[in-house]
Amino acid sequence: MCAPPTPEADATKARNLRLAYAFTLAAGAARGVWSYTVLSGYLFVLTDSNTKVGLAEGAQGIAQCVFGLLAGWAADRFRRQTVCRVAAILGVVASLGLILAVSTNDVSARARFNYVTVGLAAFGAYQGCWSTALETLFADSTTKGADRSEATARKFGLTLLATTAGPLLALILFFCLGDTWSLPALKTVAVVGLALCAPPALLLLGLRDVVSEACDDEATEQGDDENIARWILLADLVSGFGSGMTVKFIPLFFKNRAGFSPVATNALSIGAALLMVGAAKGCERWSQRAGRARVCAACMVLASLGLVGLAWADAGSFTGVLLNTGPHLTSTLQRASAVALYLLTCAQHACRPLKKAALNDHVPYHARGRWNALDGATRFGWSGSAVLGGYLVDRGGYGLTFVVTALTQLAAAAVWWRLVGRVDPAAPPVAGDDLAEPLLLEDAAPTRAARSASFVVDDYSEMPRG
Repeated sequence: MCAPPTPEADATKARNLRLAYAFTLAAGAARGVWSYTVLSGYLFVLTDSNTKVGLAEGAQGIAQCVFGLLAGWAADRFRRQTVCRVAAILGVVASLGLILAVSTNDVSARARFNYVTVGLAAFGAYQGCWSTALETLFADSTTKGADRSEATARKFGLTLLATTAGPLLALILFFCLGDTWSLPALKTVAVVGLALCAPPALLLLGLRDVVSEACDDEATEQGDDENIARWILLADLVSGFGSGMTVKFIPLFFKNRAGFSPVATNALSIGAALLMVGAAKGCERWSQRAGRARVCAACMVLASLGLVGLAWADAGSFTGVLLNTGPHLTSTLQRASAVALYLLTCAQHACRPLKKAALNDHVPYHARGRWNALDGATRFGWSGSAVLGGYLVDRGGYGLTFVVTALTQLAAAAVWWRLVGRVDPAAPPVAGDDLAEPLLLEDAAPTRAARSASFVVDDYSEMPRG
């Protein structure tokens, strides 16, 4: 029997959703100014080393993973609004600290790199706290089915808007400061973006705990199997780790190999975000017919093809990938092909909301913080595996890194393919599949068929880059 909602609970949920929407738009746009092309460019110009770019951004990813796990434990054990308040304080402190680190002039490049690395680790701690706590409260403030789908679809739209607004502001700033990869211009743009990150963090102070409706929790415990969530998490970990080796170096690939200016690189990020709007809608509609698992597997395969094609375009041949002997992309056709192939790799991001929705639909309320924290470990892949990516780029070139990432995406696609008919039991099953693992409860309750795509986005500061 479902417990009837109270007016007080409904008002708290509505307030949480409004604050989550506002934070998604404001914080995402602010991060987009400095954390897409500017951060990687700044670190590379400062150190002239892909490996050090990976080390600095890897520190951010490791801190994000560790603090995300701590936030998930705290969110389930204590009050979720308390974790959000801690995140708000971390956000203001980390933003100000990074501004000081980037603005420092009277120290050596090595010392400045160390300061920025520490600042990025602090910002990663902030991201780990807010993403776990906010996404958990967001799921608490919606009910399973059409309500969650509509609310999170709106949030995803705001995320895409923020993903476009951030690079657009950076593009305007580069127009005013000079369209060059100079350290003063990169520093100025980064400081502006970081200054914009502090005010949205204060929005987290307004979030309040809510009690899950009994019908939502019962449906999860009776109708879903946490074993499915484990497989989803495995696929996400593999995909996230592989993507992290590439995503931080996409701006540097177009800068160093294709000769793109800062304006052109930010314009590419904007174009990728706009493409994502249509791609995500297409994935939503397709998943209603084919099921989320099948759509996610197909997107992973498409992204892998794009990555292999990008490696070929960079090296000129598969032999060139291994030997790192490819020429620079100098012709218009070569550059256009690289852009098209990069946009194809964004297919892996178009299905990200489907993955998050599938995970949240298969875990109960009392464990939601813990599972969101574990899923946050995939964001370690986004930044943490950049350490390995930087090493591979310096040793074997961008093409080798793209191929390795493509292999991880194919592995993740294989896991999703094994979940066809299990994440969405009403979806057409895989012919001849008699998977022995207990992925589906025999007497599972039928799922609501309102809308299969529930758009929940954890941290799309990295979304459009690889």
